[in-house]
Amino acid sequence: MFEKNSRSHAVTQQLRIVFKAMQAHSKTVEKACGLSSAQLWMLYEVAQTPGLKVSQLATLLSIHASTCSNMLDKLERKNLIARDRSKTDQRSVHLSVTEAGKGLLTMAPSPPQGKLSEALDQLGEEQLTKLETSLGSLINALNLKDDKAGFTPIPFE
Repeated sequence: MFEKNSRSHAVTQQLRIVFKAMQAHSKTVEKACGLSSAQLWMLYEVAQTPGLKVSQLATLLSIHASTCSNMLDKLERKNLIARDRSKTDQRSVHLSVTEAGKGLLTMAPSPPQGKLSEALDQLGEEQLTKLETSLGSLINALNLKDDKAGFTPIPFE
């Protein structure tokens, strides 16, 4: 029993470390450029693929399309991105970074996609599979009712 308790405590501490690392990176980004780390990642992805659609950006960031649209509203109000409706399909909106957005990206801290994403990209396929399975089991044990929780960035503000 003590061994299981000890492992539970170790995992709790590890999760705290991950969360605090994400918090620290978010604060660094906020101080450096006035954006949340999720907004910076969004701006970076639009800069990498001019003409990107909102739905494509939501998929890249693993967020819900409505969350993506709301975040884009904030970037647009800051004149960092522009939205252009397609001439052939008015439902289709294409994104681009403004000159102000490009300037902000040059002074923004790295990695723009966040420390967590960068760290996950460094793991091997087998490690990622085990982590995904284990976190899935933990989430099931938490018995959460919010099916969309994974599609919303963590607010650190």
